[in-house]
Amino acid sequence: MVKVLVLGATGFIGFSVAQALARSGHETFGLYRKVEKTKELAKNEIFPILGDADDVSTWISIAEQVEVIIDATSPFNDGEKHTKIILDAVFEIGKKRFENNEPKLTFIYTSGIWVYDGSSYNVKYESTSLKTDKKLMTWRPSIEKAIVESKFINGIVIRPGGVYGKSGSLTALWFEGAIKGELFGIGTKDVRWCLVHVDDLADSYLRAVERAELISGQIFNIINNQSDSIGDILEAVARITEYKGEIKYKSPTNEYEEAMASSGIFSNKKAQTILGWNQRQLGFIDGINIWWNSYKAYTQ
Repeated sequence: MVKVLVLGATGFIGFSVAQALARSGHETFGLYRKVEKTKELAKNEIFPILGDADDVSTWISIAEQVEVIIDATSPFNDGEKHTKIILDAVFEIGKKRFENNEPKLTFIYTSGIWVYDGSSYNVKYESTSLKTDKKLMTWRPSIEKAIVESKFINGIVIRPGGVYGKSGSLTALWFEGAIKGELFGIGTKDVRWCLVHVDDLADSYLRAVERAELISGQIFNIINNQSDSIGDILEAVARITEYKGEIKYKSPTNEYEEAMASSGIFSNKKAQTILGWNQRQLGFIDGINIWWNSYKAYTQ
């Protein structure tokens, strides 16, 4: 059993990660900001820690006691500032343990596949150089580098694809659009996305926690075995929601939409080989009726 602190434990990714850890017998602490989330965490056998990732004083005492810290906050707005606050605290704890000849602290960071250049349809691997053309992500490669090269911690980076399942997260925008009668995509119908179900993603964190000392300094792309075009995705959404309008496409109007309009094809072979991770859930299109029913249960 390992003691783990999950930052962002009530978020879309963080909650599934914390659940997976707790179900596997790990003593799991979950940082959350809203008091009403206390029971939700406790019912899932996750110790609730009220606080804010940006306010280190609210979680530092727990962080100093655990073996693993997972940053599942995955921020976009003020992301660099937010992440550096967390990293400074993690590196300080790691340095103290290193100097005292104690077991290293493991830190697992949630990045994303948007750190890659999105202009090419060539398959991208963890070893592919990062020359991101997305303003939203320009700060992340240096953060990743600092984490995996630190001598004070076991640093591991997880790069998820677009996450679906349950309440939907990013993919919920498509269901919501269909319900409102304005289903549209960013870019063109030929844009290709690599997706991953939230439970499959959570399984990768669990495997990383349980292999931390062996995989220190590694980065993993966690995505399904195939990519999907936005055109096919939106047609599936239209079909399952009985959307009768026209599926439209618009040009990006901000940095976030510029990232959404980029294509990417990635390999998950490293995660399969080293973590023993595999896609278990159906792809977004093949399981569209499941994801639609789940989305409705969470939101309606």
